[in-house]
Amino acid sequence: MDDKNTGVSVVVDRTVLPGKTAEFETCLKNIIAAASEFPGHMGADVINPEGGNRYILVFRFASQQELDHWTASEQRNYWVSKIDQLIEKPTKLITISGMETWFYLPKTEKFIPPPKYKMAIITYLAIAPTIMSFNWLFGDFFAVVPHPFTIFVTAPFIVIIMTYLVMPVMTKLFRKFLFQANSGAH
Repeated sequence: MDDKNTGVSVVVDRTVLPGKTAEFETCLKNIIAAASEFPGHMGADVINPEGGNRYILVFRFASQQELDHWTASEQRNYWVSKIDQLIEKPTKLITISGMETWFYLPKTEKFIPPPKYKMAIITYLAIAPTIMSFNWLFGDFFAVVPHPFTIFVTAPFIVIIMTYLVMPVMTKLFRKFLFQANSGAH
């Protein structure tokens, strides 16, 4: 599938200079607000994994074209120039789409997605027990409702569990398997 027709994400990993956190967070709020005004903007997440001066920002856009419009904009360039004065290294964008977003390791300098067959294997190893566990926990409740309704209701929960709980753990557990061919990237 072509990235031009699917959602794309940009991951930015920044380490804020000591004493600049408050100013950085103000700029961060402003760049997120500016991005939200652009066509195709689907949201932004800020992750502060250690609660310190490291911030991971994920912008999501509906298409590569809309992302490109944002990244070339004067508004973005203005805020990035402000932010770059507050961080250790200049801003670098890592663009990822589709299943690749499940396999991103935040402490990497350059993101090279694992081969698709490896992503498929790890996804299967993750999703099969997740679905079985979900069915075991809630099977009695869903046994009395029509099957299409069960799928319609459970699918979003499975996707959320996979995205935020299971795949980050699986990616860390199987890091060597996933990325061994991508030498130097991780």
